[in-house]
Amino acid sequence: MIPESIMGRVAHSAGIQDRWLVTLDVLSVYLLQHLNETGMLGHMCFKGGISLRKVFARLPSRFSRDVDFVDASYQHLSDIGLSAKEYYYKLLDAFDGQTIHDIHWKVKTLSEEELTGDSLRVDLHFFMYDDSPADGWETRTDNVLAFECSFRRPILLPTQRRELREESWFKNLEFIPSPVPVLQAEEAISEKVRATFQRNNPRDIFDLHQYGQAPFDQDLVRTLSVLKCWQDRGLYDGPKNFDPIEFFDNVTVANYSWDRLKSQVSQHAWDEPAALIKRLGERFSFLRELTTTEQELCDDRAKRKSAVHDELWEACKKRFANNEK
Repeated sequence: MIPESIMGRVAHSAGIQDRWLVTLDVLSVYLLQHLNETGMLGHMCFKGGISLRKVFARLPSRFSRDVDFVDASYQHLSDIGLSAKEYYYKLLDAFDGQTIHDIHWKVKTLSEEELTGDSLRVDLHFFMYDDSPADGWETRTDNVLAFECSFRRPILLPTQRRELREESWFKNLEFIPSPVPVLQAEEAISEKVRATFQRNNPRDIFDLHQYGQAPFDQDLVRTLSVLKCWQDRGLYDGPKNFDPIEFFDNVTVANYSWDRLKSQVSQHAWDEPAALIKRLGERFSFLRELTTTEQELCDDRAKRKSAVHDELWEACKKRFANNEK
């Protein structure tokens, strides 16, 4: 584990209110490395807020509590990949009771019910420096790195292996961080569009803004967003799977609680919500330009038009392949 003095300097220089998030950010690199060394990254794809920070963002500035993945052992709606229970047992084998680079890990026991859903959350307890497990360690919350994996949706585009962005403290690691499997940028952005449409969480706004600072295929993002919303409606109960008018009408300052987000963002990168939303509206205005086929899928609330879904999916794969040439 990197020296405690180095950890303190990294946390101080991060410029965020919740400095514990910096510790979790460092621990995520150790987690990713061991997942890669045990072969688990051959079954899943790294995504979410830490993926944005570690791989995609030009100026990474938001920290996150959870390390998110999606099951990559299947590629189609009809395929059956690894189960949540299988992932859990792999995590037990890889981490529970193991000391890796002077970090001791314990995995909290899950019930059968917690292993049967369309997502898996496992609290990985870490003990470092002079800390060690004691009676009641399962109830602690100050040493938890949450592992989350989704099984709800297939990955729409081929994944890619990317290097983690070099950080100053990497020279103090006991290893050279391995490349990790991540979604294509357009698919990662479409995941965030879906999340923004289906819930009111300010981190989605900030993350979309960060994604928007990089170049991407706008038409591909729009179509993938429609596909994602058709595949999974989440808790959203509106009349359409996706509606760009409703999307932008809901993205207002008043619809979000910004205080918690502010504690996760480096002070130098914080921007007033009104300015953030204005830039997001300008950068993602292309979402309003739905094609007739995309609109048809947006209106298919009963999810009967799987053929339309497959037609758009095939078009996305061809467009992506052409972009790669």
